[in-house]
Amino acid sequence: MKYLQLTGLILCAVSFAGCETTQNAGPGNTEVKRIAALDERRQEEAHMDESQKNLWNAQQDILNRDGDPTVRPTP
Repeated sequence: MKYLQLTGLILCAVSFAGCETTQNAGPGNTEVKRIAALDERRQEEAHMDESQKNLWNAQQDILNRDGDPTVRPTP
């Protein structure tokens, strides 16, 4: 009986040790959310950069149009 219990204990220990690993099977839920938040932030920054460029160009157009008397806006 003790031989059977010892064999069972060894088999349990081996199967438990076989399940243990230092590597993840894949990215966890927290990692996926972090990456999604970073991607969203990058997209917002890119959109803001484009918005700033459009604003700058519009202001330059207004200054050029108002500063040059030969350039009149068409009604």
